[in-house]
Amino acid sequence: MYDEILLEHNLYPKNRGELEGAEIKKELKNASCGDKIFVQLKVEDGVIVDGKFTGHGCAISLASADLMIETVRGKTLEEAKELSDLFREMILENEKFNADGGLEKMGEARALEIVSRMPARVKCAELAWQVFKS
Repeated sequence: MYDEILLEHNLYPKNRGELEGAEIKKELKNASCGDKIFVQLKVEDGVIVDGKFTGHGCAISLASADLMIETVRGKTLEEAKELSDLFREMILENEKFNADGGLEKMGEARALEIVSRMPARVKCAELAWQVFKS
């Protein structure tokens, strides 16, 4: 099931493209593999109302960007940052994450939990989520 989610979000991303009126625009690069993602988020009254991304990268980084936007849409910036931190915990501290019951909060982005068993792909998966780092 998770493989199907990742494949769908890589091959048929719903959030790929340009976004007019985006207040947050950030280019993110993974120097170790060459992935480059440009994330754009539209915020109204502190709530993320839309998001898009462009760029190139591996299947995991592109699927993760698409899933990140779906996960944070409708959330406040603070909630999105918390989800970003939770995502990082999911792929780096998986046992703690599962013990804390984090899967329910991640929606379809939990499909990327598989990356916790692929250390070489962690930077790819977390690239787009770095948009919420200060």
